[in-house]
Amino acid sequence: MLNKEKFLKNVKKWDLISKNDKIVIAVSGGVDSLTLLYLLYLLREDLDLDLLCATLDHGIRDNSQKDVEHVVNFSKKLGIKCVTGKVDAVKYSVKNKLSIEESARILRYQFLDKVLKDTGFNKLAVAHNLNDLVENVLFRLTRGAGPFGLPGMKPKNGNIIRPLLFYTKDEIMNFAFKHNIEYVEDETNFDTVYTRNFIRREIIPLFKKLNPNFENSVMRLVENIWELDDFVDRKLNISVFNLRGRIYFEVPEDIYLLIEFVRRLTIKLKGKAPDKEKLDRIKKTIKNKTTFKVSFWNNFGIEISYGKALLGEFLPNDNFEILISQNETIDLDPFVVKIGKDGIIINKEKIKGDLVLRNWRNGDRIQKDKKLKELFVNKKIPSFIRRIIPILCDREEIIYIPKIYLNKAYICKENEKNKDFVGISVQLKGGFLF
Repeated sequence: MLNKEKFLKNVKKWDLISKNDKIVIAVSGGVDSLTLLYLLYLLREDLDLDLLCATLDHGIRDNSQKDVEHVVNFSKKLGIKCVTGKVDAVKYSVKNKLSIEESARILRYQFLDKVLKDTGFNKLAVAHNLNDLVENVLFRLTRGAGPFGLPGMKPKNGNIIRPLLFYTKDEIMNFAFKHNIEYVEDETNFDTVYTRNFIRREIIPLFKKLNPNFENSVMRLVENIWELDDFVDRKLNISVFNLRGRIYFEVPEDIYLLIEFVRRLTIKLKGKAPDKEKLDRIKKTIKNKTTFKVSFWNNFGIEISYGKALLGEFLPNDNFEILISQNETIDLDPFVVKIGKDGIIINKEKIKGDLVLRNWRNGDRIQKDKKLKELFVNKKIPSFIRRIIPILCDREEIIYIPKIYLNKAYICKENEKNKDFVGISVQLKGGFLF
C-alpha cells in the first residue's frame, strides 16, 4: 500500500532525497506524475524541500494543452510554481527518423535539463512506477539486452530520481482516489500500435495469469541486478585519463571486466551501448593481436594497443611540424614541450639545419640504421601514442623522443658547457602515463 510513511521509508532506504534538496518534478497530468507531485508536497516541510513543477506539451494530441492547464491549476492549489513548454514531437520524429515515443522522450528530457540549468535545482523527479519497470524489462528482453541493461532504469541515476518505482499502478490509483487527485487520461496510452502499450495491454496480462504477483517477481529480479551492478561498479576501479577528448585507460587482465567497462563508458559517452557483436569482436581479437581497432559507429570506437586503450573518436593520422625557436612552450596535448635552458641540453653547434618538432612518419630511422617503428614495437608504445608523440629532430637525424629515445651525440658534454645550447623538457598533463 502506498502512503506518506511508506513513501518516505523508501526515499530514505534508497537515498533519493536529502534535506534542503531543490527538486524539479516532471508532471504530465496523468495519475502517476500528479501523485508524485502530491507526495513530494507532503514531504516538503519535513525535509525542507524546494519544489518546482515542470510540464511539457509534446504536440501529439489536439487537446494536449488542456493537460498542461490541468497541471498548472493542480500545482497552484499546492502552492508549487509550475513552468511549461511546448514542442512538436511528431515533426521531430519525421525529421530524425525516430518513433514518436522516442522523439517525445528526447524532447522531454531536453526541456527538463534546461529547466534544471535555468533554475539551479539539483534533482529531477520522474514518475516511473513498477509497471513501467516491468514493461521496460520485457521490452528490452525482446531487443536482446544484456543483464545490466535489462531494467533500463534505477531508483537513482545521477540527478534523476524515481521515487514511485516500487509501487504498482493499482497502488498509485488507490492513493490518488483516497486523496481526491484528479488526473487526465492520455488516450494514446490505449493505442496498441505503440510497442509499450502492446506489452502493457496484451503481454503482461498473460504473465499475470501465470503469476498474479508478476510485477513484484520482476522487482525481485531487478533488485538482484541492481546489487550485482553496484558490485561490478566497485570492481571496475580503473583509472581513466582524458586524451584529446577521448578516454584513455589501461586494459584490465580480466576480459569480462574490460568488456563491461567499455560498455559502461560508451553508454556515458554516447547514451547507448555498443552492439554485442562489436564487444564480442574485442573479446576474440584481443586473444591474438596486440594492436587493433573496433568501430562501434562510423569513426567512434576503441583502439587497443599493448595493454592500453583509447575510447572515442579514432585519433586521426594528421602530420604536424613546428619550427623551434628559443624560449617557447608548445602544447601538444597531452605533451607540453618547453624550449629554453633546462631539461635535455643540446649543443647547438651539432644541429644540422633547423630544429623541428614533428610527429612520426613511416620510414623514420634512428641513427640511420634502425627503423623507429621497430623501437616503438620493442618498447610497446601504443599505436595511438605513436601518432601524436612529439619528435625533436634536425634535417638529418632524430634527436629526442620523450621517454623513448635520446641521441647522445647531440648532448652537451662537460667540456662543452660554454657552448651555445638549447634545452628541451617535456611534461605530461594530468598524471597521464604510457
